[in-house]
Amino acid sequence: MESMLSGVLTSPGVMGGLITDDTGRVLVQSLPAMFVQEQVVAAAAALAEQQIGLEEMTGGVRLGELRFELARVIVRPVAERSIVLICEHGANLQMLSIALNVAAKKLEKLPAPAAVTVAPRELSPPTQSGTGWTFMPLAIDNGKQLLRVVIIEKTAGTFWESMEEHISVNRATCRSIWRHYNSNPSKKFILGNPMTKVTSSIPLQIIENDKENRYDGAVLITLAAAEHLGVKDSDQVTVEVPKGTGLFGWEGI
Repeated sequence: MESMLSGVLTSPGVMGGLITDDTGRVLVQSLPAMFVQEQVVAAAAALAEQQIGLEEMTGGVRLGELRFELARVIVRPVAERSIVLICEHGANLQMLSIALNVAAKKLEKLPAPAAVTVAPRELSPPTQSGTGWTFMPLAIDNGKQLLRVVIIEKTAGTFWESMEEHISVNRATCRSIWRHYNSNPSKKFILGNPMTKVTSSIPLQIIENDKENRYDGAVLITLAAAEHLGVKDSDQVTVEVPKGTGLFGWEGI
């Protein structure tokens, strides 16, 4: 991996770079001494967080560019990793893309980065980022992830919504589910009652603002969905991603 990064760093206008996994963990880096390690780690995590947002809207990111006052940051996602380069403003992006494509093909052949293993049915608190984008280990039963049920209360403002089946999950939980099932972003999840084996494919909404991580590991469901599945508050339901999730997540339509 070091040699792949070194090959790209020889391109004109490149000041330094790093390779991260899809959680933002730095796997290898080569940066000028001016960069503080804590800031590098925080920046890598922030880039990983924003990438999933772009994936939700576009279905995938092939190359990203961020322009700052003193430099440009180029991000090239590769399977479960990303190549991140810090470049001068005058760096030739077309020439750099060639070097990135060569490195990407080599990087794709490497085994996936080792993930943190979690004991079945064991739920640990996620690393707090204040953004709701962190990865978290979810409880697992027979290979299926489990979520805690939170039933949305019926109010005057949510009366009609409560009559329809839909669910809401925060970004941290949603991304952990997509990662577990190795899927593209999807518009629906399949929830199941482990006791009765009743399942339902339900439209998904993502909770945009959960900075306090209140709904980590939880799924907010309407009364209609709760009645269909036969669950109540604090019950656990299995969650799966529908098969055939397409590039833009328009599965089941």
